[in-house]
Amino acid sequence: MTQAINSPALTYQPSRSLPARLERRVVQWRTASRLPGPRRPIVSFTFDDFPKSAGDTGADIVEGIGGRACFYACSSMAGIQTVSGEMFDSQDIAALTRAGHEIGGHTRSHLDCARAGLEDVLSDISGGIEDLRAMGLRDPVRQFAYPFGETGYGLKRALADRFDGARGILGGLNGPGNDRVQLRAVELDGDEDSLPRALSLLEEAMRRPAWMIVFTHDVRAKPGPWGVQPAILRKLAHAVRDAGAAVLTPSQAIDEITGGAP
Repeated sequence: MTQAINSPALTYQPSRSLPARLERRVVQWRTASRLPGPRRPIVSFTFDDFPKSAGDTGADIVEGIGGRACFYACSSMAGIQTVSGEMFDSQDIAALTRAGHEIGGHTRSHLDCARAGLEDVLSDISGGIEDLRAMGLRDPVRQFAYPFGETGYGLKRALADRFDGARGILGGLNGPGNDRVQLRAVELDGDEDSLPRALSLLEEAMRRPAWMIVFTHDVRAKPGPWGVQPAILRKLAHAVRDAGAAVLTPSQAIDEITGGAP
């Protein structure tokens, strides 16, 4: 199997310079499409890139609490081996959609959407969806996740007409006034603080109420740098179930929050 450990899509890191951080703040503050508030607490589980372990173990855990998840597929990673394990293929897409899960877009090349030109980014996004169609995906692609969480205001405005929702990696919950095309999320990974942080946000989501989106990558006993152990994901899933939050895919959540008209 082709090894892709050293591919640019996996080794690239966005700039953390002061100008880059300030630019992210400006983009964050400039809302492109405001989201209404949910009437009840909602939790969505999402997986990026996506590794086979997410489509197997991750999906099983979410299904175990009566929910379905969203898998953001970077098409150039299909069928390769990465630090997150073996990646998805057409059989995974077919099995997940058959079970009621959602497949989202995640570009073709996993590019930095804040650094590339707008037309190049839009072309790469469209190419990724074309690849998924060629792999047999028949469901509409209504959701998108920015690689590295990077975006720009012009891109957000463009995607507001293309997708019902677009998720970043900014921490927090989604409620009245949050950006539908830069949805906030909480990461679940190997950091010992990630589960307590997610549980704290779950408590807040139950009080407000709000929409909480969880994201991770692989789900394995020995996960990669952005993945999580099954026991950790299961603990959070059971906490969500016990709290009584609705477990919905991002599109199901947006349909409920907006009445089907984002």
